[in-house]
Amino acid sequence: MSKFRFAFILGAAIFVLMGCVGGSSPEEKMYNVLEETVSKEGQYVEVQKPLQELEEKEKEIYTKIMDLGMKEFDQIVKLSDEALDNIKKRKEFIDQERTSMSEAEEEFAKADEYVDKLESQELKKEAEKLKKTMEERYQLHEKLTSSYLEVLSLDKELYNMFKKKELTMEELEKQISSINDQYEKIVNYNEEYNKKTEEFNNLKQKFYSSAGLDVKDSE
Repeated sequence: MSKFRFAFILGAAIFVLMGCVGGSSPEEKMYNVLEETVSKEGQYVEVQKPLQELEEKEKEIYTKIMDLGMKEFDQIVKLSDEALDNIKKRKEFIDQERTSMSEAEEEFAKADEYVDKLESQELKKEAEKLKKTMEERYQLHEKLTSSYLEVLSLDKELYNMFKKKELTMEELEKQISSINDQYEKIVNYNEEYNKKTEEFNNLKQKFYSSAGLDVKDSE
Protein backbone atom coordinates (compact mmCIF):
# COMPACT_ATOMS: atom_id res chain seq x y z
CA MET A 1 0.00 0.00 0.00
CA SER A 2 1.17 3.51 -0.73
CA LYS A 3 1.18 5.54 2.45
CA PHE A 4 2.35 8.99 1.54
CA ARG A 5 0.92 12.39 0.77
CA PHE A 6 3.25 15.24 -0.05
CA ALA A 7 1.52 18.61 -0.12
CA PHE A 8 3.02 21.68 -1.77
CA ILE A 9 3.25 24.65 0.59
CA LEU A 10 1.72 27.96 -0.45
CA GLY A 11 4.21 30.03 1.55
CA ALA A 12 7.17 29.02 -0.58
CA ALA A 13 7.75 32.73 -1.20
CA ILE A 14 6.69 35.25 1.42
CA PHE A 15 7.10 38.89 0.50
CA VAL A 16 7.66 42.05 2.50
CA LEU A 17 6.20 45.28 1.12
CA MET A 18 8.82 48.02 1.04
CA GLY A 19 8.43 51.79 1.03
CA CYS A 20 4.64 51.90 1.49
CA VAL A 21 2.84 53.57 4.35
CA GLY A 22 -0.68 52.54 5.36
CA GLY A 23 -1.33 50.23 2.40
CA SER A 24 -4.06 52.55 1.11
CA SER A 25 -4.27 51.60 -2.58
CA PRO A 26 -6.30 48.58 -3.80
CA GLU A 27 -3.04 46.98 -4.94
CA GLU A 28 -1.49 47.36 -1.49
CA LYS A 29 -4.62 46.06 0.20
CA MET A 30 -4.58 43.06 -2.14
CA TYR A 31 -0.99 42.48 -1.09
CA ASN A 32 -1.98 42.56 2.59
CA VAL A 33 -4.76 40.01 2.04
CA LEU A 34 -2.52 37.66 0.06
CA GLU A 35 0.28 37.68 2.60
CA GLU A 36 -2.12 37.35 5.54
CA THR A 37 -3.57 34.33 3.74
CA VAL A 38 -0.09 32.80 3.58
CA SER A 39 0.34 33.51 7.29
CA LYS A 40 -2.94 31.80 8.19
CA GLU A 41 -1.83 28.69 6.34
CA GLY A 42 1.09 28.50 8.75
CA GLN A 43 -0.55 25.87 10.93
CA TYR A 44 -1.12 23.77 7.82
CA VAL A 45 2.59 23.98 7.06
CA GLU A 46 3.50 22.95 10.61
CA VAL A 47 1.58 19.65 10.52
CA GLN A 48 3.18 18.33 7.31
CA LYS A 49 6.39 16.97 8.85
CA PRO A 50 4.82 15.17 11.85
CA LEU A 51 2.08 13.85 9.56
CA GLN A 52 4.62 12.38 7.16
CA GLU A 53 6.56 10.87 10.08
CA LEU A 54 3.38 9.14 11.26
CA GLU A 55 2.78 7.86 7.73
CA GLU A 56 6.29 6.38 7.71
CA LYS A 57 5.71 4.75 11.10
CA GLU A 58 2.36 3.28 10.04
CA LYS A 59 3.97 1.79 6.94
CA GLU A 60 6.54 0.08 9.17
CA ILE A 61 3.80 -1.33 11.40
CA TYR A 62 1.85 -2.63 8.39
CA THR A 63 4.96 -4.35 6.99
CA LYS A 64 5.67 -6.01 10.36
CA ILE A 65 2.12 -7.32 10.62
CA MET A 66 2.19 -8.73 7.08
CA ASP A 67 5.47 -10.53 7.90
CA LEU A 68 4.00 -12.23 10.99
CA GLY A 69 2.09 -15.51 10.98
CA MET A 70 -1.09 -16.24 12.93
CA LYS A 71 0.99 -18.09 15.55
CA GLU A 72 2.16 -14.63 16.61
CA PHE A 73 -1.40 -13.31 16.96
CA ASP A 74 -0.70 -11.48 20.23
CA GLN A 75 2.04 -9.48 18.53
CA ILE A 76 -0.29 -8.71 15.62
CA VAL A 77 -2.90 -7.37 18.07
CA LYS A 78 -0.27 -5.22 19.79
CA LEU A 79 0.97 -3.77 16.50
CA SER A 80 -2.61 -3.19 15.32
CA ASP A 81 -3.32 -1.17 18.45
CA GLU A 82 -0.21 0.91 17.73
CA ALA A 83 -1.49 1.50 14.20
CA LEU A 84 -4.93 2.52 15.47
CA ASP A 85 -3.30 5.07 17.78
CA ASN A 86 -1.25 6.30 14.80
CA ILE A 87 -4.44 6.74 12.76
CA LYS A 88 -6.05 8.74 15.57
CA LYS A 89 -3.07 11.11 15.68
CA ARG A 90 -3.08 11.56 11.91
CA LYS A 91 -6.76 12.44 11.95
CA GLU A 92 -6.04 15.12 14.57
CA PHE A 93 -3.36 16.61 12.32
CA ILE A 94 -5.67 16.57 9.31
CA ASP A 95 -8.42 18.27 11.33
CA GLN A 96 -5.87 20.89 12.38
CA GLU A 97 -4.80 21.34 8.77
CA ARG A 98 -8.38 21.78 7.58
CA THR A 99 -9.06 24.41 10.24
CA SER A 100 -5.99 26.36 9.17
CA MET A 101 -6.96 26.20 5.51
CA SER A 102 -10.54 27.24 6.28
CA GLU A 103 -9.29 30.34 8.12
CA ALA A 104 -6.96 31.14 5.23
CA GLU A 105 -9.81 30.76 2.73
CA GLU A 106 -11.94 33.20 4.75
CA GLU A 107 -9.06 35.67 4.72
CA PHE A 108 -8.55 35.29 0.98
CA ALA A 109 -12.24 36.02 0.33
CA LYS A 110 -11.52 39.61 1.42
CA ALA A 111 -9.64 40.08 -1.86
CA ASP A 112 -12.96 40.35 -3.74
CA GLU A 113 -13.48 43.92 -2.58
CA TYR A 114 -10.08 45.11 -3.78
CA VAL A 115 -10.14 43.29 -7.13
CA ASP A 116 -13.23 45.32 -8.05
CA LYS A 117 -11.43 48.56 -7.15
CA LEU A 118 -8.39 48.01 -9.35
CA GLU A 119 -8.33 50.71 -12.03
CA SER A 120 -6.11 48.91 -14.55
CA GLN A 121 -8.17 46.44 -16.58
CA GLU A 122 -5.07 44.36 -17.30
CA LEU A 123 -4.21 44.22 -13.61
CA LYS A 124 -7.81 43.37 -12.77
CA LYS A 125 -7.64 40.42 -15.21
CA GLU A 126 -4.51 39.19 -13.47
CA ALA A 127 -6.15 39.55 -10.07
CA GLU A 128 -9.26 37.68 -11.20
CA LYS A 129 -7.13 34.85 -12.57
CA LEU A 130 -5.21 34.80 -9.28
CA LYS A 131 -8.47 34.63 -7.34
CA LYS A 132 -9.93 31.85 -9.52
CA THR A 133 -6.74 29.79 -9.20
CA MET A 134 -6.74 30.08 -5.42
CA GLU A 135 -10.42 29.13 -5.18
CA GLU A 136 -9.72 26.04 -7.29
CA ARG A 137 -6.78 25.25 -5.00
CA TYR A 138 -8.99 25.33 -1.92
CA GLN A 139 -11.53 23.08 -3.63
CA LEU A 140 -8.79 20.58 -4.40
CA HIS A 141 -7.53 20.72 -0.83
CA GLU A 142 -11.01 19.87 0.42
CA LYS A 143 -11.17 16.88 -1.93
CA LEU A 144 -7.66 15.84 -0.91
CA THR A 145 -8.29 15.91 2.83
CA SER A 146 -11.74 14.33 2.50
CA SER A 147 -10.15 11.44 0.59
CA TYR A 148 -7.42 11.20 3.20
CA LEU A 149 -9.95 10.97 6.03
CA GLU A 150 -11.77 8.28 4.08
CA VAL A 151 -8.59 6.23 3.77
CA LEU A 152 -7.93 6.65 7.49
CA SER A 153 -11.36 5.17 8.10
CA LEU A 154 -10.50 2.23 5.84
CA ASP A 155 -7.14 1.81 7.56
CA LYS A 156 -8.92 1.71 10.91
CA GLU A 157 -11.18 -1.06 9.64
CA LEU A 158 -8.11 -2.96 8.41
CA TYR A 159 -6.31 -2.94 11.75
CA ASN A 160 -9.45 -3.94 13.58
CA MET A 161 -9.73 -6.84 11.13
CA PHE A 162 -6.16 -7.90 11.95
CA LYS A 163 -7.30 -8.31 15.57
CA LYS A 164 -9.79 -11.04 14.60
CA LYS A 165 -8.50 -14.61 14.53
CA GLU A 166 -11.16 -15.65 12.04
CA LEU A 167 -9.98 -13.14 9.42
CA THR A 168 -9.90 -14.71 5.97
CA MET A 169 -7.45 -13.95 3.18
CA GLU A 170 -10.38 -12.99 0.95
CA GLU A 171 -11.58 -10.36 3.45
CA LEU A 172 -8.05 -9.02 3.86
CA GLU A 173 -7.42 -8.72 0.13
CA LYS A 174 -10.74 -6.98 -0.43
CA GLN A 175 -9.98 -4.39 2.28
CA ILE A 176 -6.45 -3.76 1.02
CA SER A 177 -7.81 -3.31 -2.51
CA SER A 178 -10.28 -0.66 -1.25
CA ILE A 179 -7.47 1.13 0.57
CA ASN A 180 -5.22 1.12 -2.49
CA ASP A 181 -8.02 2.51 -4.65
CA GLN A 182 -8.51 5.36 -2.20
CA TYR A 183 -4.79 6.10 -2.02
CA GLU A 184 -4.73 6.35 -5.81
CA LYS A 185 -7.34 9.11 -5.57
CA ILE A 186 -5.22 10.87 -2.96
CA VAL A 187 -2.15 10.76 -5.22
CA ASN A 188 -4.12 12.23 -8.13
CA TYR A 189 -5.69 14.99 -6.02
CA ASN A 190 -2.30 15.79 -4.51
CA GLU A 191 -0.67 16.17 -7.93
CA GLU A 192 -3.45 18.53 -9.03
CA TYR A 193 -3.20 20.46 -5.79
CA ASN A 194 0.56 20.86 -6.07
CA LYS A 195 0.26 22.14 -9.65
CA LYS A 196 -2.43 24.60 -8.61
CA THR A 197 -0.32 25.85 -5.71
CA GLU A 198 2.68 26.38 -7.97
CA GLU A 199 0.46 28.18 -10.47
CA PHE A 200 -0.87 30.46 -7.73
CA ASN A 201 2.62 31.29 -6.42
CA ASN A 202 3.70 32.27 -9.94
CA LEU A 203 0.57 34.37 -10.53
CA LYS A 204 1.05 36.13 -7.21
CA GLN A 205 4.60 37.14 -8.08
CA LYS A 206 3.44 38.32 -11.50
CA PHE A 207 0.64 40.39 -9.91
CA TYR A 208 3.07 42.06 -7.50
CA SER A 209 5.36 42.92 -10.40
CA SER A 210 2.54 44.24 -12.62
CA ALA A 211 1.12 46.27 -9.73
CA GLY A 212 4.50 47.93 -9.23
CA LEU A 213 4.67 46.80 -5.62
CA ASP A 214 8.12 47.17 -4.14
CA VAL A 215 8.52 43.78 -2.45
CA LYS A 216 11.41 41.55 -1.46
CA ASP A 217 11.60 37.88 -0.53
CA SER A 218 11.60 37.17 3.18
CA GLU A 219 12.93 33.90 4.63
